[in-house]
Formats: sequence, C-alpha cells, structure tokens
Amino acid sequence: MENEETSGSDLQSLTSQIQEGIRSGKYSWREIQNAVMTKTKYAAETTDQYVHENPWKVVGIAAGLGLVIGLLMAPRSNRFDE
Repeated sequence: MENEETSGSDLQSLTSQIQEGIRSGKYSWREIQNAVMTKTKYAAETTDQYVHENPWKVVGIAAGLGLVIGLLMAPRSNRFDE
C-alpha cells in the first residue's frame, strides 16, 4: 500500500514538473517523452514485481473485474416487467 501511495505522489510530482516546464518553455518535447518513458518503465517493472509476488491476489482481482464487467454488459431480462 505504501508503494502505491509513493508511486501516486511521484506521478503527481512529475505531472506538476512537466506542466511548469511546458509553461516556462523549459523542457523540449524529447525531454518530456524521455521522462514519461522512464516513469512508464518503472510502473511496468513495479507491476510485474507485484504480480510475481501475489499471483493469486491478482487472479482474484481479475476474476472479480471480469464478473462485474460481464454483469454490466449482460442484456437485461424483461421478466420483471410483467
């Protein structure tokens, strides 16, 4: 949980830095692209590590999300309209 909060605050900080840099003309497009790629790679590595450490938890979360999405997308029955 602490890792998720740290990643969220890091992302917020990066977003603020990029917005300020764009406003002041401080960063070039390439620098912004490199910063985003670095953070994306870090997020992918962190996710991969979490999945390897907690495979059954991830399977449960995926199954739960699949069930919810399936229920939301299922056609509604009209048998209660009678």
